[in-house]
Amino acid sequence: MTAAIVTFTQAQVDEIVLAAVVQATGRLNGMPVHIHKCTEGHPWYCASPYCEEVTANPVLTCVNHGGKPTILKGQEPWRGGGR
Repeated sequence: MTAAIVTFTQAQVDEIVLAAVVQATGRLNGMPVHIHKCTEGHPWYCASPYCEEVTANPVLTCVNHGGKPTILKGQEPWRGGGR
């Protein structure tokens, strides 16, 4: 019996590694993370402390599918961040 060789794209490898890191640490770029579900059906990780209650509004379009970027700590527009 021979094992089938599976190949992955770089994007798939990046997603696998990101998911493993988030699951192991609960953090993304050093910030606590939560998970949204994109309107396209896939989950995406968010480190914004300003999101609405995720369980009340679990579906939010990701940036890759036309959603607005989330506001990250230290980059708040009302504090002059993101200029």
